[in-house]
Amino acid sequence: MKRNHTGHRVGEYHQRAKLSDAQVRNMRYAHENLGMSRREVAEMFGCSYWTARDILNYWTRASA
Repeated sequence: MKRNHTGHRVGEYHQRAKLSDAQVRNMRYAHENLGMSRREVAEMFGCSYWTARDILNYWTRASA
């Protein structure tokens, strides 16, 4: 189980995580290498535009 420097669970091991680490990597690949827009990525993975934006900008799930 992944934990951060304060001992809290992070990534797919966090109790409220909806996306796996593999899905986060696939989201970033689709956006960066396949040229998909944030909205397209969000629709493909079933999350909100804002969640996709935060993940693709590495504001959340930075270690995935």
